[in-house]
Amino acid sequence: MDSFVLIENNLYSSGSKILTNTIVELAKRLDINISSTYKINLEGKFLALEDSYYTKLINALMAQKNINDKFLIYDSQSLIEIVKFFKNLYENPDMKEDLENAINEKIDVLSLERSISFAPEIILQNISKHTIKSKRWQNFRCGFIIDRELEELAKETMMIDRLEHILGLKIIPFFRESYDYLLINNAEIAYKMGSKLYYEIVDCGVDFIMTMNLGIFELLDKHSKDIQKVAQRDDLEIPILFLSQVFLALFSDCNRDMLCFNNHNINPKMM
Repeated sequence: MDSFVLIENNLYSSGSKILTNTIVELAKRLDINISSTYKINLEGKFLALEDSYYTKLINALMAQKNINDKFLIYDSQSLIEIVKFFKNLYENPDMKEDLENAINEKIDVLSLERSISFAPEIILQNISKHTIKSKRWQNFRCGFIIDRELEELAKETMMIDRLEHILGLKIIPFFRESYDYLLINNAEIAYKMGSKLYYEIVDCGVDFIMTMNLGIFELLDKHSKDIQKVAQRDDLEIPILFLSQVFLALFSDCNRDMLCFNNHNINPKMM
């Protein structure tokens, strides 16, 4: 059985805490072996390459190269950043050489690529082996925000169909960007884009919004009052849930504390 090192993206502490706690709890129930966690901030870099950032990232990935453990990526933001990093290593030999000199070790990019697993796929593979007694999500509708970069992957793997089959949930996909990176330098634009996305989904008549992206949760939940103010709307009732929470809620003994619902600004009232 595969053993995993969980890559814990510490970019946003509140969302990271929810994801880590719910993934670990879900892994226990699905017999997914998480041997340890590795904390690192994984964020999109839109400026020049920063040596310290990429040195830290390659050290995280290389740390397990002599161990059989694979890396478990729990959020789409981290997945996209790591895939982009691998692409840079392939296309930029100078960058690869600089990093090899920094860590005093050769980098086998193909081997690193093979060591990466995406948590939603591992969950889907393992949950089919278990009998889920709860029909928690039957008659519920959700808007599922999926990163544009993952649209092709989602369609190729038939992710939506597979999720609907297991969860009993009606899913409306929205392939969108995350504008959380604007929060630092242009928060008003971030709120404007966030409000447009949030209320577009809300107006589709959904019961909640689902995401795999830490930045989406940070923008739509943690800055929900700002988004509401920009939109000039009275309603702010539709919560944002991580996919791991939606899976974990299938187990009838899971309560609000296990699901970390009390860590949300927009209170999930379905439990």
